[in-house]
Amino acid sequence: MATHGMEETGALETDAVLVRAMRQDDLNAIVAIDAAASGRRRPRYFDLMLQRSIAQAGLQISLVAEVDNRVVGFVIGSLFYGEYGVVEPTASIDAISVDPRMRGKNIGKALMRQLRLNLGALRIRTLRTEVSWEHFGLLGFFRSQGFKASGRLCLECALDPTRPEDSADS
Repeated sequence: MATHGMEETGALETDAVLVRAMRQDDLNAIVAIDAAASGRRRPRYFDLMLQRSIAQAGLQISLVAEVDNRVVGFVIGSLFYGEYGVVEPTASIDAISVDPRMRGKNIGKALMRQLRLNLGALRIRTLRTEVSWEHFGLLGFFRSQGFKASGRLCLECALDPTRPEDSADS
């Protein structure tokens, strides 16, 4: 994509995208974007995510992107101050998506740019997220945004609620 002319004028390729703080009334748009991208409607999940990231958060970092007064993308994030043995404050991307019809139009890039600016103002120096190993599109997007494999491992253990005494040692 040619951006040479925009660089000369001081305009950024993300300037056509309005990025603002997420509000509770963005819920329906967020659910619709996620459903279009994933094929599943998860209104209760996102209602809880928005309550936690907006109403219950000490500092709200979640954002939406608008084009022509329509929400076309979102990023839901959390701030952490010392969890899991990490002493420095960090941020986490809990969910991110762009309306599939708007992909390739710098929506995700605009969301990430604003998130970085906001986190920088809070002196947050590390941003983390988790991605399924098979989600190549999202992995590629995060790579283009400077993410790389972390020195920390995400571990999981399958649980059987009918056999809580089972362990790997048995």
